[in-house]
Amino acid sequence: MTESRQDQEFDIFSLVLLRDHLLPELLQEDQSEITYWAGKSIASEFQLAGINEIQNFFMSAGFGYLTNTEQKSSEQKWLLNGPVIDERLRKHPDAVFALEAGFLAQAIQQLTNTGAEAQWDASKDSVTITVMTEEPVEMPN
Repeated sequence: MTESRQDQEFDIFSLVLLRDHLLPELLQEDQSEITYWAGKSIASEFQLAGINEIQNFFMSAGFGYLTNTEQKSSEQKWLLNGPVIDERLRKHPDAVFALEAGFLAQAIQQLTNTGAEAQWDASKDSVTITVMTEEPVEMPN
């Protein structure tokens, strides 16, 4: 059974409502820090076996489409985009993507067995997440 466009719009609305209205109200100036560590905590509960599983998780969780755009020995750049990102940035240009960054950092840390931290930067229609690892890594698929 395929999801109707109306159901997808409702799902995006629900996500935007929670992420960009409720959380900022509750967490105020601590939103980025708390949601970053929440993302790390959520990722620690899942053993994702490779990049494809991380990308699938991002889509299933409503985080958006995740693509690795640059790979260096101790740094990776990831593009996060898609309908939910478009909607969040259109309605809230200052939307926070620390949850996604924290999740990705922890997922990569678990995959590579080395410490990882991430930062994010939003543009008009996408988000770039940069993950830095403590040691050089080779990412498994």
